[in-house]
Amino acid sequence: MSERELFRGHALNAIDGKGRVAIPAFLRSAIEKNSDGRVLIIAKHQQDPCLTGYDKGWSRLLHDRLEREEERERNAGRDFDYFNNNRRAFGLVEEVPYDTSGRFILPAFFRTKAQLTDLAFFFGTGNTFEIWNPNLLIDTPGIDEETKDVAAFLMAERGVR
Repeated sequence: MSERELFRGHALNAIDGKGRVAIPAFLRSAIEKNSDGRVLIIAKHQQDPCLTGYDKGWSRLLHDRLEREEERERNAGRDFDYFNNNRRAFGLVEEVPYDTSGRFILPAFFRTKAQLTDLAFFFGTGNTFEIWNPNLLIDTPGIDEETKDVAAFLMAERGVR
């Protein structure tokens, strides 16, 4: 997995009434290069009011990373909340299959948590990507202004705010 394809770029896609949305092709390509099959893992972002998406390959690397972090902290005599970190990383996720065109159904729990209604703003962040309600992204303090500008631009192109 050392030759991982990174998640880069951005797109704005419609969410239909049943909660279906398409993963942009550039993200789909990275998912399929990094793992077997057409499966996306979705989680609530740890800090921001959006979702995080990634491939099964990243999930394996994340597990190894948490194991190393626990060992480092314990060796330094510090507490490490192994169980809650693992619960968040592996229990508060959903594996979602997608079809050949990249369409998948946003899990209802995660869709609600991220306030995803009619549009999904996909934004690559390297080993993962984010899925935002674009209006929520624009209104969230602490988000880089250029990221907000991209979301606003894509919405303006569609004639929505």
